[in-house]
Amino acid sequence: MQSRSAHLITQLEQRLLRGEHLTLYGPRGSGKSSVLTQLLTRLQRDAVPCAYSSSTGCLDDITQALERAYPGVDTWEVRRRTARGRLCRAAEHQAGVLLLDHFGCNGTAMVAFLRRLHGKIAGVLTAIDVDTEVERRRIRPWRYGALSVRMPLATARQLHHVLDDRWGASRLPALAAAARDALVVAARGRPGWIVKCTELAREQRYWCTYGPLITVLCVDTEAAVRYRALAMVRAGISVCSEGRTAGQGASIDAGGSASSGLTKPKDAGV
Repeated sequence: MQSRSAHLITQLEQRLLRGEHLTLYGPRGSGKSSVLTQLLTRLQRDAVPCAYSSSTGCLDDITQALERAYPGVDTWEVRRRTARGRLCRAAEHQAGVLLLDHFGCNGTAMVAFLRRLHGKIAGVLTAIDVDTEVERRRIRPWRYGALSVRMPLATARQLHHVLDDRWGASRLPALAAAARDALVVAARGRPGWIVKCTELAREQRYWCTYGPLITVLCVDTEAAVRYRALAMVRAGISVCSEGRTAGQGASIDAGGSASSGLTKPKDAGV
């Protein structure tokens, strides 16, 4: 699992530093957010101006990401258009990278600004959830000057490794081989699905005297993976209309899932 993601991250980093604009697409839960956050860590380690937006649904989300990449630029008491101009000039002086997660290209203003960034910053990486062929055809990254990169799916062996690590770290009762295989099949190459499944499995309601309720756990995990991402994007769009301060709170979020009062299962079969 590490070698797979490390190769992709190295490839993306090299292309971004060459000034490319890229769109990373793949199913929800396939690990795109993890790739972006690991890229952020590597770029920060190398002192490259960079910023990560956990939800990018409007132009101001991009502006806020630029503000975090270039904190020395004064943008507080000027109009947002003026602020973007100052940030672009800062990017021309010292190239940086923007990592825009859960990206939704809404309106011509976003398209025009992303195209304006070509040649001014080192690179831009947008991440888009694509579960169907219809969704893939709709993304059209060429509109804002980006090239497509498909998120590779994990193999069954890699998913078994992730499941074993996460399940063991959560101190859950051992899984029977059939249940273990069923979860890997349901994940369909998405390590993020396995991570969410393990989080939910810590709740008592997914267990009975004979062990985990695999079907219920799989159905709820699929819903959590699919609709949490959609809800995050919609929330980001709504806060943009409420002003700059509210929008900042949504964009600064690292994008990780919060704990929901999970409890250790009781009366679970071993």
